[in-house]
Amino acid sequence: MELSKTDFVFFFTVLLTTFLCANGQTWSGYRTAYETIYNHYYNNGTSLTDIIPINNQSNPLAVQMGMTLNSLNGFDAVLGQIDISGSMKLKWTDEVIFTTYSLSVNQVDAVLIDYDKAWSPSLVLVNAVDTVKNIGDTTYKLLYNPTDGTVSWEPRVLLRGSCTPDVTYYPFDRQVCDFTYTAWGYMSEEIRLQIMTNEWDLSAYEENGIWTVITTTSEIFQDGGSDYIKFQITIQRQPLYFTFNVALPILLLGLLNGFVFLLPAESGERVGFCITCFLAFVVLMQTTMQFLPQIASPMSLLCVYVFLMMCFSVFINIVTVLMLRVYHKPEKEKVPKWMQTITRVIKCQICRCKDRDKPFEEVDWPSVARLLDTFFFIAFIAAQSALTFFFLLPLGTRY
Repeated sequence: MELSKTDFVFFFTVLLTTFLCANGQTWSGYRTAYETIYNHYYNNGTSLTDIIPINNQSNPLAVQMGMTLNSLNGFDAVLGQIDISGSMKLKWTDEVIFTTYSLSVNQVDAVLIDYDKAWSPSLVLVNAVDTVKNIGDTTYKLLYNPTDGTVSWEPRVLLRGSCTPDVTYYPFDRQVCDFTYTAWGYMSEEIRLQIMTNEWDLSAYEENGIWTVITTTSEIFQDGGSDYIKFQITIQRQPLYFTFNVALPILLLGLLNGFVFLLPAESGERVGFCITCFLAFVVLMQTTMQFLPQIASPMSLLCVYVFLMMCFSVFINIVTVLMLRVYHKPEKEKVPKWMQTITRVIKCQICRCKDRDKPFEEVDWPSVARLLDTFFFIAFIAAQSALTFFFLLPLGTRY
């Protein structure tokens, strides 16, 4: 059936009128609800934004809190602080508005109210590094639900909190940091903090290039008659960069240090080689300490390892100087009998000579020096390998 031009105009007019009336009613209802909430908190020039919106002031108002993490901006082990960005989810019920005014009759599902035009909890980060101030500002509005009187608020936060670092297993360390909030100025009998979820919301989290988020938790505790909520995050360092730039140079330098006993004594480079290795350990020690806090406990195992390797380098310097004295002994000076015996035992000359009834070969100082070079080379390489295994194995198993 085809519609005539008159019927089409009539149908379009009815549809447009219905649409405009419906939208006019929604806007009017929204305006009424907004003015009702605003006029309640600003009555005859008096601000009621500091009064907890609960009918029976003897009962506490429950405020639910949850943390959303968007990014981990960094962790500074030297300064002992962590930076994150995210948002705080809060929810409570405005009993006074809900029971005093019938806002649901306005057919409005939600009303946005300015942050400073209604009551909101005064929440502060207790362990803040820079300043202690309330979260939120006028950018983030309160969302009123007229059907049940609940108020939702989700202000964005940029947090810098203090965090005591534990660098025992650096660069395979894990850090556990807390962000502790409290309703400043309110006792537990006035405001009770509650947790929305035990874990943080990581749905919008952007991965960090240095740190990986392991776990997140939330818990409530009381101190001094007030409620506190602690948002805890556990992060683990991604060690690849620090392994290549700190750990591996130390291992290679430690391996290189023992090869001084393979240098010919006639070259005159042994002492210079040892001193160069020692100075390289000093530089690595200073480089490593730049990434770590200046605290005595707990000490980083890597720092202890570098220090011990530096002590090995000092000991190798001393042994090298003594070995040069052995190399430059006068040819006419005889080797002591006890040293000759030790040399023959190591070379198994005693067994061979007794089997063949041959006299012992004469032992001279160059032979003793070459034997000692071999002994100290194997001894130092073995000792440094054992030390490396003892200190670095616990680090590697942490990742």
